Amino acid sequence: MARPSLRARGWLVVPASVLLVTVLTACSRSAPDTVPTSPGPPSTTSTPTPSTPDDSAPAVRRDGVPVTSGAVTLAVRPTPPGTVTPAPQDDGSVRATFPVPPQDTTVALVAAPEGAVWDVLADGTAVVRDAAGTLLAGVTPTGGRLERADDEVVRLVTPAPGATGVELWVATVAVKGADWGEREGGRSLAVTPSAWARAGGLAAETALREQLVAAEPEAGTATMQAQLGCHELGAPDKETWNLEPWRPDVGPLDMLGARCNP
Repeated sequence: MARPSLRARGWLVVPASVLLVTVLTACSRSAPDTVPTSPGPPSTTSTPTPSTPDDSAPAVRRDGVPVTSGAVTLAVRPTPPGTVTPAPQDDGSVRATFPVPPQDTTVALVAAPEGAVWDVLADGTAVVRDAAGTLLAGVTPTGGRLERADDEVVRLVTPAPGATGVELWVATVAVKGADWGEREGGRSLAVTPSAWARAGGLAAETALREQLVAAEPEAGTATMQAQLGCHELGAPDKETWNLEPWRPDVGPLDMLGARCNP
């Protein structure tokens, strides 16, 4: 008896190649989905912090303009940056000029030589001293005043808007000469001040006294110091300032009334 065919039994005959494609398709559909990666941390953008100017003495010496009088060199750094014009003078001093500031401001930073310190005086002038306290130089500002920043740096500050000019006058010599002689009936010391010293100010006064006494110790007596101070205030333009150790020590008014030689 003949066996019934597969088609007769209700079976569908499918080629083997079709079956293979079907199986592969099913497997690919059942494969697990790709696991998503977790997002990274959000990116951030840092805001740059404005740099603070380095006002230390080494930085001012590095960036500043050298202003030299005698054996002393100061470093002058304008703030904001600008032009410094040093002009040497006949007496060995130097005058450094700055542009006129637009308003009340710090015009410049000034650094003392390495190993030296500033001594800022009450009138806004200053002197530079070495480690032993010896006076090295004096500085007189015009159109401003000096203020202490630290031991080695001072600020040149304009006191008010509208200054007509700003200048630093730097000097190492206050006494150009001091010669003993016989004048007006006795021993007399003829002192020749420098142009910077004649211009006055506490820095010039300090330098005059210290340099004169260092050269001529007898000039340290009370009467000769009083005569010196009188010339500084009342007769700065005299060719020489004659100081006599034998003159009486009188009060300031009497000293001025006698034209500094009572």
